[in-house]
Amino acid sequence: MVKLLPRRSTMLGSVSTNPSPGAERSRRARPRLDRRQALIDAAIELLAEGNSADISAAAISRRAGVAHGLLFYYFTDKQGLVAAALADVLSKLSEFQEPAADEKSVRARMEGFVRRHIEFLERHRALYVRVVREGELGDSVVEHAVREARAEGARQVAALAELPDPLPPLQAAAISGWTGFLDRTADAYFDTPGLELDAIVALVVDAFEAVVDASK
Repeated sequence: MVKLLPRRSTMLGSVSTNPSPGAERSRRARPRLDRRQALIDAAIELLAEGNSADISAAAISRRAGVAHGLLFYYFTDKQGLVAAALADVLSKLSEFQEPAADEKSVRARMEGFVRRHIEFLERHRALYVRVVREGELGDSVVEHAVREARAEGARQVAALAELPDPLPPLQAAAISGWTGFLDRTADAYFDTPGLELDAIVALVVDAFEAVVDASK
């Protein structure tokens, strides 16, 4: 007869080979989260490839390497996925626009913000043109994501410029309009050979200072 050895113990009690329910749930959940992010990443990649890229639900699922039906499980429809992908990119834009440690004055922080904003849009040019500028995927959910991103940009700008929180209504309207001017001026920079980024940055920051002064 084989004699069973007693289970090895520690000061905390017996060591169990069975994971806790929480650990088991976490292990099961991680692949699902990975698949959701894979779909978002695939949508971003395809959108960034320009107008010739196929961005059908089937193409996105193939690029992500997941079953077609999972797209509809996580996002309801393709537009929901596009909105999530856009939100993912725009959240990175918000982080990218944070001021550098050596930008001490309001003017320096604003110049850094504008420069980084334009550089980020240039890096993601195809996606920006396809979704935001040309509105090819125009949908209320996507439009809402863009509006939220611009509102967050306006909040960042107000904080950088040390403006009151909340902003007076006239000043809030002025800064909201300025964010549109920033994007349209970025378009001109991308589309017009010979324009220098330093000159564009100075122009946009000068305009910001003017609208803030006019709205006081």
